[in-house]
Amino acid sequence: MTVKAAMKRGRVVGFSLLILLGLAPLGARALDRPLTKDDVTLLLIGGASAQKMIAVIEQRGIDFRMNPDLAKKFHDDGASDEVIDALQKAGEKRTGASGPATAGAASENPSPPAPAAAEAPPASGHAPGSASSPAASQSSAEQKIAATLAETSSAPRENPSGLPLPHANPGGLPVAPLFSLPDLDGAALNLADYKGKVVLLDFWATWCGPCRSEIPGFVDLQNRYRDQGFQVIGVSVDESAKPVRKFREQYRMNYPVAMCDRNVRQLYGLSGIPTTLLIGRDGRVYSKVVGASADVGEFDQRIQALLALPASGETTRVQVGNAPALPAGAPLNAQGSGAQSSAPQPSAAQNSAPASSASPGPDSPPAIASHASSASAAKSAPAPNLSDPSPEQIQQIIREFTTKEKLFKLARDAYTFHQINKVEELDADGGVSGMYQQEWDILYDDKGNRIERVTYAPLDTLKQLLISPEDLNAFRNLQPFVLTVDELPDYELKYLGHVKVDELTAYVFSVRPKELKKGRQYFQGVVWVDDRDLQIVKSEGKNVPETRTKHGENLYPRFTTYREQIDGKFWFPTYTIADDKLYFSTGPIHMKEVIRYTDYKQFKASSTVKIVTELPSANPPPKAPTAPPKKP
Repeated sequence: MTVKAAMKRGRVVGFSLLILLGLAPLGARALDRPLTKDDVTLLLIGGASAQKMIAVIEQRGIDFRMNPDLAKKFHDDGASDEVIDALQKAGEKRTGASGPATAGAASENPSPPAPAAAEAPPASGHAPGSASSPAASQSSAEQKIAATLAETSSAPRENPSGLPLPHANPGGLPVAPLFSLPDLDGAALNLADYKGKVVLLDFWATWCGPCRSEIPGFVDLQNRYRDQGFQVIGVSVDESAKPVRKFREQYRMNYPVAMCDRNVRQLYGLSGIPTTLLIGRDGRVYSKVVGASADVGEFDQRIQALLALPASGETTRVQVGNAPALPAGAPLNAQGSGAQSSAPQPSAAQNSAPASSASPGPDSPPAIASHASSASAAKSAPAPNLSDPSPEQIQQIIREFTTKEKLFKLARDAYTFHQINKVEELDADGGVSGMYQQEWDILYDDKGNRIERVTYAPLDTLKQLLISPEDLNAFRNLQPFVLTVDELPDYELKYLGHVKVDELTAYVFSVRPKELKKGRQYFQGVVWVDDRDLQIVKSEGKNVPETRTKHGENLYPRFTTYREQIDGKFWFPTYTIADDKLYFSTGPIHMKEVIRYTDYKQFKASSTVKIVTELPSANPPPKAPTAPPKKP
């Protein structure tokens, strides 16, 4: 769901452009800080006179010690003997052997893990098919699920990047989003072309002083490590390529530079420049630094460690159309029969509203009975087999469940149903301060044309949130999330584990878009796939991308959708809930969203979709809830 924050009704507030420009000087903070090696190089390349160089060195000092190699390097960059002598004297005045703390930079990530001597375990934490304890497997998977869902939070973090901090386990690291941008010569620069290399990705601009100060160091890193599988890539946020070309020649940049666009800014959560990322051979982001580093050489240790790691990762990249098949007669799992239900118990629903009584309220998750067996049979069922499938089986599972999702989507188009959407603003005490609600029936006319007829639409009383056309589109087309085999090439799936969820056992996958294309909305989060029916029975995540521009902010809450078996064949969505805070530039807004899908009835005629915009009489139908519902 898209929500827009407003100072007053109808006036949308935006701030991203101010942040982008306002944070650029962060790396410069104190002009009296000691000079770094890169500061000296920048002054020399920029043509500073010996007299000016000596004055600056004497005034500010340096944060490094001179040595013969540095003296030769500075001579090559144009330093006179007098300047070298001034640097030698300034270095001798330093009281410590190490430089000061990084000024103006936030090194948000620890160094990458040292390469292991033994082969790393698979993503599940134990070998495929092994008899690892169900409790250990469940715990490992739940940790990965929590880490994946943490990426969808809109809450501000210590890490201003918007990307999660890396964990000791590389499986918890975010995957660098792929992009294709024009370089300075008009050719396409594709991040995917650098797969298997360690990449330093630098977002910068020619007008940004702290950005310029880092360029000589990046040139040096490119020279030293390019033959070992390392590549620097610059992404300029300048409005025009012309000044960037001139700058490239002046600063002797020896690495490719592309021109950024708004989609890539959003994709990487760019909040200020310079922003520098280190991407491992496995395509994951191991480090992200916002602001200029006092010494680009601090990247050395991280780069060396990343170069020593293998180009392997836990990401499952789906091969549509030619995924290897399972061995003949091999089952996808060895689970015995058991009760099948994706509905959460009231205490197990992560985002559900707490039940106030034994009987569920109108906004509580449904207590869905098993369709497969009785409660007594469920009690006597054997302990579930939570062994992990092999990589080949994972590919097959993905292909099978996305194919069934396509069949489900076609089947659902032959059903009538009633949909209730409700959104509430909550005050500091949890009380409802504003509400939006809309209900409609999905019906068919005598000719088989499908009609969406609004049946109930009370007055919108939201005070801080605005319901936009994007929201209405999300109600109809984005929720619930359906991942078909046709949409599979747009997404990256990663196997997280084999877990028990309520009365089901399910394979769990993280899902995120490979690339954000203009004008499209995507899902990012986690899906639970029943290991018997191979269908999605639960999903949790949010719609992306969110936008923060000078024209407004569109933010989405994180939602959870539960499905039930309606026809004995497919799992249909019956309940979606979001209880989240959206962090706008004007402050957080606590909102709750509920969507209910009821009264499924099959209609066998072929159909087309037609939206009926006229509203019914002001009186709601008898089945409408007495309390105003919320919007998804």
